Formats: sequence, C-alpha cells, structure tokens
Amino acid sequence: MRWWPERWRRRPAESGSSADPLLAAARERGIPTVRVSASQAEDLAIAMAKINYEKGDVAAAEETLRRIATTGSPSPAGTAAFNLGVMLELRGDVRGARNAYRMAVDSPNPDAAAMAALNLGLILFYAGDIEQARNLMTLAMESGHEQAAPKGAFNLGGLLVSQGRTEEAMVALQRAVDSGHPDESPGALTQLGALWFSAGRVADAEAAFERVIATRHPEFAPTAQACLIDLRRRRG
Repeated sequence: MRWWPERWRRRPAESGSSADPLLAAARERGIPTVRVSASQAEDLAIAMAKINYEKGDVAAAEETLRRIATTGSPSPAGTAAFNLGVMLELRGDVRGARNAYRMAVDSPNPDAAAMAALNLGLILFYAGDIEQARNLMTLAMESGHEQAAPKGAFNLGGLLVSQGRTEEAMVALQRAVDSGHPDESPGALTQLGALWFSAGRVADAEAAFERVIATRHPEFAPTAQACLIDLRRRRG
C-alpha cells in the first residue's frame, strides 16, 4: 500500500493567502516554505498530517485528512482520502477504510484512485465480495499506475485462479509479468509457471521457473526453485 505523497509542488500565491496559518505552523517545524495557493496549501496540510501521525498524534492527522477529503480541492481530496484509508486500515477500522478508499476511487485524482482501487479490492476480496473485488482490481490494472497496475494484475490473476477462470487468470498474470515490476513480475511468472505445468505446458513452465530463479528474488526465486525440482521429479 502506498502511503503519503512522495512529492508535491508549491507555487507562489498572492499575499494574504488562507495558507498563512499552515505556513507558520510549517516553519515552526522547520519545513521550508513559500507562499502557496489554496490547493497547494492542502497538499502541505497532508504532509503535515504525516508529521503528526509519525509523532503519534493520530487524532490530529486523521482530522486533517478527513477535512481535506470531504471539503478540499478535487486532487488533494483524493490524496487525503487514500491516506486516510491507509491510516484507518492500519488501526483496524476496516469499515472506515472502505469508505475512505471509495472516496479516493471516485475522485478525479488518478494516482489516488488507482491505489485506492487496489486496496479496496483486496479488502472486499477477503470480505467475500468477489465481484466488486474483481472490478476494482481490474480498474487498478488498467490504470497505468506504476505500482497499482502491476499489483492489480497480479492480484486479479490470483482472484481469477480461485474462481477456476484459468485462461483469464493467465492473461492478467502475463500483464504483471510484462510490467517488469521487481516484485509483481517474478511473482506472476511463478504463478504462470504453475498454471502452465497444470495445463501440460511443461516446457513453458520449466522456462518460467528458470527465469524467476535468475532474478534472485528473495521470495519467489526459492519458490520457483522448489517448483522446478518438483517438475523435474514428476517428469522423471
């Protein structure tokens, strides 16, 4: 799950901006500042909420994120809703997290919407709402987001396998493989290898496992190695 925004831009605003109280508070904490527009002030407030959260003032962080998520400008509101969802999920408030993620999914912020779709899809999958989970994972996969798209494809593949929809699962997993993501690609290729072996495509499965082993991925390379040993044992 992606946490706080990794970067945010600041632009000059006119004197007397409503951001002044936020800027003063930021300066007290040693954060470099320039005058900002109302929208950029909300981005700054989200960054300050992160500071409050890391200092243990969870209530203050939640209040800030909730306020921006419900009344802020469209793009910061999406970011705040996603981050609020992560915070609530981490503390076990699944219902609150679902509501926050849904706000982010419905926002015009493409990054927040993509990552929220992934997280909400996983929550709904474990809650047994498979159809909605599949729709959300598909949305994440199709988003083009550098993290949400390959993660969505990997998880969608697993969901489809659990439903016995093997051909569709292979297509989704291949999307994750083709993404080149350092984790999702070898993970998806390991799953593809297992599916190919079950379908009688032994040569394809063997090649897949060998490719994963070559990545030296700490989780999936050992799994692929075990699968390859089993494949060769069964083949005799």
